[in-house]
Amino acid sequence: MDAAVIRERAQVVPNGRVGELPPDADPTMTRAAREKRTTWRLEHLDAWFRGLEELDHHDPEYEYDVAHEYEDDWTTDPDYGVVGVDLCEFDEDGVIILPDPRAGRIQYRMCDTACDALGNRVEIETHVHYRLPGAGHGGRRRRVKRVRPDLMVLPSALELPPEEDLDPDDKPDRALRLHEGDPPPELVLEILSEGGAQRDLDEKLRLYADLGVVEYLVYDLGGKRTSGSKVELLVFRLTDGAYRRLNPDPAMSKSDGGDAYWSDVFGTHIRMQPDRWRPRFQWYDPVQGRWRDRETDEQHRIRAEGREAERVAAAVSVMREFLESRLAPAHLDLIEAVWRKDGPPMDAFRRIRVVQRTPDEWRFLLQIPDDDIGSERMR
Repeated sequence: MDAAVIRERAQVVPNGRVGELPPDADPTMTRAAREKRTTWRLEHLDAWFRGLEELDHHDPEYEYDVAHEYEDDWTTDPDYGVVGVDLCEFDEDGVIILPDPRAGRIQYRMCDTACDALGNRVEIETHVHYRLPGAGHGGRRRRVKRVRPDLMVLPSALELPPEEDLDPDDKPDRALRLHEGDPPPELVLEILSEGGAQRDLDEKLRLYADLGVVEYLVYDLGGKRTSGSKVELLVFRLTDGAYRRLNPDPAMSKSDGGDAYWSDVFGTHIRMQPDRWRPRFQWYDPVQGRWRDRETDEQHRIRAEGREAERVAAAVSVMREFLESRLAPAHLDLIEAVWRKDGPPMDAFRRIRVVQRTPDEWRFLLQIPDDDIGSERMR
């Protein structure tokens, strides 16, 4: 029996509430209609399994969830993740929930930033396979289940070379198979959606704890937990087999930069800047003494280059002013060309004063190579 027949057997009800459904609602996808199909499936498991087996994308190892729909080209199961099968989420009235475009931007930006901090062991929407103990539906042997986090940090033993050095065709399958002995991810991030917030904060909270994920991050873009919930990063750490929600570190949290939390996985503080439209995940670099992400790093680089350009211009100007009467014009031009290419010595002004007294030592003192400009600078 296929899924269409099962759906036709379900009585269509407008969610048990008074009033008409919204004009863009699918009455077969209201919460009440879906719950009725779930009940039917539990009572007719063999028929449901036969319908699933007729799907072109059927996976005999996957433990399908009776609470979800599996059609030829779409599903309501967020963890199914089969190529060519789209994820569709519906609200209780049967109206499809459009994905929040900000979620994808956060995933990719956080992946880049986390890779900069932790190395190439961060994955987006990659499966974690596992098998729960005990029997499955109808007393059957448990099949392999899988969960597809929005982002996860793999164990350090699974780190790959930097992405730019790796041919995409040579990149190995990064899915974790815990039932075959793979270690669990060290950290998982889920970005809340209107249709999946309860699951992320309930079922997945227990699941990731059972799987041994050290840290679990949940990000609310605003209004996802409830209609008025604020933009917020929730951080959970595994303690004695269960998650404990962490409080922000007041010493590192700023009113304009969001709450900061210590992360054992990152080995430093982390935060999500609470911009509703362009939130950015950041980690604190104690060596540089600043919060970092790729966008901030680029801004820092540009500012540093600007300061360096000012330093070079000042050194060249002083060099020409004080050495004009000591060195030949061709030598002055050579010094300027080398300095603009490689940068002047950090103590250029002191060296210029010394050259005034000993002009014959200008090459050594001003770190100008004996050969052409492209050569390594003398040290």
